Amino acid sequence: MKQTHLIRGLIILAIAAFFGYRTVMFSSPMQFMGLLLFSTLGILSGLNYLPSRWQNHTLNLGVTLFFLDLAFATIDLPKMGQALAQANYLMLFPVSILIFIHLYFRAVRWQWLLKPMGEVPFWAAFRAMSIGLAGNIILPARAGEFIRAYILGRSVGLAKTGVFATLVIERILDGLTVICFMVIAIIFGVDNALIRYIGMTGLVIYLAFLAALIGFMVKRHWADKIIHLLLPKRFADRLFQLLDGFSSGLNVLKNPSQLAMACLFSLLTWIFIPLSFWVSLLAFDFGTPIPWQTPMLMVPVVALGMTIPSAPGGIGWFQYAVKLTIEVTMLQATFMPNFNETVGAASIVVHVAQLIPQLIAGLLCFWAEGLSTKELNHDQP
Repeated sequence: MKQTHLIRGLIILAIAAFFGYRTVMFSSPMQFMGLLLFSTLGILSGLNYLPSRWQNHTLNLGVTLFFLDLAFATIDLPKMGQALAQANYLMLFPVSILIFIHLYFRAVRWQWLLKPMGEVPFWAAFRAMSIGLAGNIILPARAGEFIRAYILGRSVGLAKTGVFATLVIERILDGLTVICFMVIAIIFGVDNALIRYIGMTGLVIYLAFLAALIGFMVKRHWADKIIHLLLPKRFADRLFQLLDGFSSGLNVLKNPSQLAMACLFSLLTWIFIPLSFWVSLLAFDFGTPIPWQTPMLMVPVVALGMTIPSAPGGIGWFQYAVKLTIEVTMLQATFMPNFNETVGAASIVVHVAQLIPQLIAGLLCFWAEGLSTKELNHDQP
């Protein structure tokens, strides 16, 4: 435990060092406050005077502020305000339509992943999915995934651990799909070392998770033997029940036709996100046409970065990811007047345009399910 506190403390101190460097670079009072705050919290964490919960909150806050600083430190905020005021917000209506189409295909894909466990009605899958996605936006640590598994298990009587296993497969399909988008963008002219590094890191992580799931399915008996050796029978039997439920959610990996349909709908699911990004960007005048590589690359950079612990909704990383992809794909526009301020404004609007439809869908489905926050707090795993 002390070692964990020490490691967290060192990471927090590394964040403090970043703000110290930025203070020297920009002489900003806000960055100096970041230096003082994270230096203090890092020392308290390392000395085991800061509870684990607050250490996690500090790390999430630090990562968020780290990327917000990278995104906005060099931007003239009043000019960014002007860019926000001049944006064409009518473009957000077609963006919302595209997001709801994305949610439709996402729910259909989940139905295919769930088929080995049983036939799940579309609206049951859609409601649980929408509530879970809204939970991911509002709550830390992607708690919406657990809520999503609980709600569907509750409404259709499936094993919640099995439902959760389908979400693990879903995340792997998401990762591999958006990496394909990145590969396409790189093949057609986007050459950037940081982008390649993000893509390779994501590919290794998702392939490793996929290999682990396949290994668990093939060598499940190894896990059973280890559990028998290490745990008393009462605890072992309980754990076997959980593993049996989890294994039931992985059965789609044994069915090539169902897995192929899930992959097809994964592509249909994600193709509407770059379209929604592109329409959001059309709300701004960058002084040059927006190349198709910009929203295509934005999808994997945003999606892969959302796996980094940060504030709910990906605040910080999302803005930096939008800024990074626009600068990489629109080099000819970087010298236009107020380009940085327009990019900063766009990063905010693109993010909000993604969040609002998902939050609306989640809240409406939460009401339709007749749920209460007290029930979720009491019953979710």
